[in-house]
Amino acid sequence: MIKTIIFDIGGVITRTNFEAIYSNFAKRVGLSPEFVTNYYKTKTGDLVLGKITLDQFWKDMRDAGAKRGLNLQAIWIEEGVKNREINSELLRIIKKLRENYSVGVLTNLFPSRLLLDEKMNLYSHFDYAILSCKEHLRKPDPAFYQLSLKAASAKPEEAIFVDDKEKCTVGAEQVGMKSILYVYPDTAKLLEDLERLGVVIE
Repeated sequence: MIKTIIFDIGGVITRTNFEAIYSNFAKRVGLSPEFVTNYYKTKTGDLVLGKITLDQFWKDMRDAGAKRGLNLQAIWIEEGVKNREINSELLRIIKKLRENYSVGVLTNLFPSRLLLDEKMNLYSHFDYAILSCKEHLRKPDPAFYQLSLKAASAKPEEAIFVDDKEKCTVGAEQVGMKSILYVYPDTAKLLEDLERLGVVIE
């Protein structure tokens, strides 16, 4: 019997144009878009595991020549919110799912994306959230999936994991979870897949 359903965020709950965010943020703070884009590309591993904190990120931007006196965090949030959409239909489905199931988040993310998630109050739609930059683990590490099972007090066979990346759904299956590969924004197919796996949606 299914006890918990766990969702990724990026590419499932949200769709974000990070290229536009990086470029617009860079121009507004006096950096080259190439620098900011490159920063993310070369430091992805450290960012996703929280080894580079938000404070360090802002310091790195200032050290690279960002204009003094600007509120970098406020500018980042403004550009992030502008270049992001929320899968509101899926959030409506999640609200229904929570009537009968524990519903959580397991996501790889940078501290700077966490800022946007929190600004949009995304985690209020879930019973628990396991975040790579806070736990210093990332998908598809088996230990990361285990944290979500622990949060839900569920066995692997009682969990369904929904993600838009196959390597992450495969990782879930390798720890014994069921999985669904989600294609944004196809909620009709998701509902079919959930019902096929025994989830009741009233």
